[in-house]
This record gives sequence, structure tokens and C-alpha cells, in this order.
Amino acid sequence: MPKTTPTTPTTPSTRIRDPEATKRKILAAALQEFSAKGINGARVDAIAARARVNKQLLYYYFGSKNGLFRAVLRERLAERAPEAAHADREGPQRLAELQDRLAGARDWIRLLMWEALERSGRGPMEQEAMRRATFEQWLGAVERAQSEGALPKELDARQLVLSELGTVLFPFAFPQLTRLVTGQSATSPEFLAQRRAFLEQLGALLSNN
Repeated sequence: MPKTTPTTPTTPSTRIRDPEATKRKILAAALQEFSAKGINGARVDAIAARARVNKQLLYYYFGSKNGLFRAVLRERLAERAPEAAHADREGPQRLAELQDRLAGARDWIRLLMWEALERSGRGPMEQEAMRRATFEQWLGAVERAQSEGALPKELDARQLVLSELGTVLFPFAFPQLTRLVTGQSATSPEFLAQRRAFLEQLGALLSNN
């Protein structure tokens, strides 16, 4: 008979002196486990061991493994929201600056990839309204730049946003293909510097149209 896990919170057997610190430790451990193994492959036992807490606390605070994944995703979205809100979306440096932000967010990229693989088409996304609003803000900036002549008017704005995001995201999401094409690791300082220089050129060319 397959092993089952609790799906509803239970009261911990001992008093937790600093519950917020405990939750932060669990979330940090869960981020590493989920980004490495995905939602289905992650093990609650491994997360508890990494966080150095009793497994019972994970269910007490987050209800289930899926609830914990959603909490990790919410936290990362909340952390990235202020940065995204003030990002340059239309200037010639926008692609290079987007790479700078994503280069330090590889766990986040892996979470998105696992979300796509294991949760795609299974109902609403976590924080879907907030995420959609971020892209609509980006789209609005592009459309304003097009109306002012700063970006090519003949390009579909939504396709341009998607293409620019994909251009920057691709080497991080597919490091094996990056190595096959360039002979370099997508995480090496040399590659990142060369890629940034290319993105600066590309952004400038698009902006000059």
C-alpha cells in the first residue's frame, strides 16, 4: 500500500519559540529541493532534514507538499515584484539589465520550469492576477515606446515582449543547448559578459529601429 502523507495541519508536539524564523528555514529548504527535483520529485522528508525541523511542522504551517510549493512560489513572486515594477522595459539597456536580474535568480527560473512541466493546464496559476499585471505593465511600456517611435511600430507588442523575455531567459533555462552552440557554460563569467554585450547591441538596434 502506498505511503500517505497528511493533508491537513496538525498541532506540533512542542512549542516553537520563533515560528516566523522556522517558516523561513522551511521555505529556504523547500526552494532548494523544489528547484532541484520539481514538485513531484521533491520529498518532504528531505526538506525537513535540510531545514532541520520536524516534518510535522511542514504540514502544520503549509498543509501539504503542494501547499508548501505554492508558498515558495508566492514568496519568490513577492520578492521579485518591486524589482519588476521599476525595471526598464523600453530603453536600449533593457535586455542586458534583464539578464543581470535573471542571472541571480536561477532557483526562480527552475521553479518556473517545474511549474510549467508539472502544473501546466491544471487550473489557475499561483498569483496569476499579480503575474498577469506585471506583464501588462511591461506591455504598456512597450506600446507607449512604439507610439513615440522608440521601438518598431510594425512589431506586435505582445510578441515582442514574449520574444525579448525568451531571448534573455533561454541560456539559463537550457544550459545544455547554450553549451552546444557556444562551447561555454551559461553560468560562466565569460559567457555572461559576452551575452550581456550582445544584448546591449540587440537592445540598441531595436531601439534605433
